[in-house]
Amino acid sequence: MTNGNNTNLYAALSEQFAQEMERTVNKGGTALTYIPVSEVINRLNKVLGVDKWSFQVLRYERDAADPDFITAHVRITWFVSEFNTIERDGVGGQRIKRNKQQQIVDLGDEFKGAISDALKKAAQ
Repeated sequence: MTNGNNTNLYAALSEQFAQEMERTVNKGGTALTYIPVSEVINRLNKVLGVDKWSFQVLRYERDAADPDFITAHVRITWFVSEFNTIERDGVGGQRIKRNKQQQIVDLGDEFKGAISDALKKAAQ
């Protein structure tokens, strides 16, 4: 499909995900529906080709303005041909979860969540 026309490629990338792939999370008292990052990666592998794209984490850090928030900047690169690449960037974030004693539950998981969020936004 990578050599097909752009309309078919766009249609394949933007095809609606099956409803059984949707997950729900509660944030700020609101139920949000999302697609797991693994499904986004599967879509990119299927449509672009497993060896035709990659992603790079450009930055991830605790936010200077709100240290209880993690931000990440990710770049997706599609290797269209030997001399042609397309890049898309995404920025994502994750609030740090704390237990009742106000200790951080799992900081690594929050960094992973911010990176996954950024990857999905770059893929949009």
